[in-house]
Amino acid sequence: MAGTIAADTLTHSTAGSLTTDYVVNGSAKAWVNLNGDTAAVRDSNNVASVTDNGTGDYTTNLSDSMSDANYGVSGACCAAGSVNAAANALQINSSAGNTLSAPTTSAFRSIGIHPPNAVKQDVDYLTLLVHGDLA
Repeated sequence: MAGTIAADTLTHSTAGSLTTDYVVNGSAKAWVNLNGDTAAVRDSNNVASVTDNGTGDYTTNLSDSMSDANYGVSGACCAAGSVNAAANALQINSSAGNTLSAPTTSAFRSIGIHPPNAVKQDVDYLTLLVHGDLA
């Protein structure tokens, strides 16, 4: 059964209310929790797949495209059990160090980096969030 619900405000019985603009404009449009060692998606929303491009290098493919390639991506990563576990950095829209990999409306790239050595590394936990307008 398909249908439409039209509302300007959502109200919870004990938690208060908010306008639907917040839901439409402010909510993450996609997110993923990834095991970077195996490139296995633990859980996600609006993520079709994640491509493993090599050590620490991932392309996240969206199920529903964004309206343009100017959306925001944020994230965090953590690696454990290796010499590179002491410090981790995450680069979005990059494929290696200072190399730009421009996002498209349906995919973006991210890499896990060990900053002191400037080397890519697989990360145990990679969490990414996408904010912007869906197509």
